[in-house]
Amino acid sequence: MTNSRKDRHNQAIEVTVYTVPYGNVLQAEMKIYNRAVFLDLNGTIVLPLKQESLDELTLIPGADLAIQRLLDTGFLCPVVTVQSRIEKGLFTASEFQSWFTNFFGNLDLDVKGPYVCPHRYDHPCLCEKPNPYLYEQAAADLSIDLKNSYTIGDSPQDVEVAYRFGGTGCLVRTGWAAQDRVVEEARSAVFIGDTITDAVDWILIREHENCDQDASADTRSLRH
Repeated sequence: MTNSRKDRHNQAIEVTVYTVPYGNVLQAEMKIYNRAVFLDLNGTIVLPLKQESLDELTLIPGADLAIQRLLDTGFLCPVVTVQSRIEKGLFTASEFQSWFTNFFGNLDLDVKGPYVCPHRYDHPCLCEKPNPYLYEQAAADLSIDLKNSYTIGDSPQDVEVAYRFGGTGCLVRTGWAAQDRVVEEARSAVFIGDTITDAVDWILIREHENCDQDASADTRSLRH
């Protein structure tokens, strides 16, 4: 297998995979793996944390602009969310899907998903955070390179899942992490900021620095 990294601004990783479909003849198949920033919903993009009705959900100021900056940089932005009120009967999965489509459509944001855990917290399931099941599903659907991706969320589970799949977790304090106790529990967080805007600032600065380092390394290799 050979790997070649594309310009970081389009956030895609190009991998040549050699397969042997017939006899001993190698056949090259080019695959493109995208990079992503997985976004939590309640407490990260919208409030309140526990809505009784979908009509209660409102945008956290600046969250839409922060997401647009990620999209403009070339990141995919799948939304992974726990909506236990589906199982509690406050609204249906299809009603949530309709709300999601309308909400982000009105904001003109091309986010992916939603990838939803509909179960109550006292009902253990495969899709609950920090299990990586929904993230792996998104990665399969969207050809995402998990190890070169990020999460942004307001709970320890949102950053723990990044650690589990080999990515980078960013904690924001607009939801559950407004409590110091919750921040202390988020030991897997690589970055902690007040809002999604702070997290996006950090990610883009980090990406720019990494790009500069790659360019410097390429320049040094050309001189030798």
